[in-house]
Amino acid sequence: MRLATTVTTLAVAGTALAAGVSGCGASPAGPAAETPVYVLNLRGAEQGRPDQRPVILVLSEFSTISEVTWRSWGPTRAVGAGKLSGTWCLPACEDAPYDATVTLSAVTPVRGKGYFSRYAVAADVPVRQRPAADLSGVLPTP
Repeated sequence: MRLATTVTTLAVAGTALAAGVSGCGASPAGPAAETPVYVLNLRGAEQGRPDQRPVILVLSEFSTISEVTWRSWGPTRAVGAGKLSGTWCLPACEDAPYDATVTLSAVTPVRGKGYFSRYAVAADVPVRQRPAADLSGVLPTP
């Protein structure tokens, strides 16, 4: 009789513990899953490919940011620091690209994924090059 009572008590305690854990607001699989956020990167892919935290990102047909270290990524924006270069600054920036910070924003949903669709770059670009520097614009999405 004593053994049956102990087993019943353990079963009740285990059920209560399981109910308490699942009632804490977290699902058994963890926190609610967020939509993954990507950028369509045209580097080495003419049609582009979904990418997250790329080290090199083609921003437009005129500008690329390389050596990117991402400070943040998603769900509504991404910020990274790297080296900006492009056709607008050749040949000078080929060997000495500009230090830059890029911000990606405006997430657009596409087939269950979010894609950043805008970029803005802050860089110390010489005044004469700024009109052609392509410091903000629209990113492609699939």
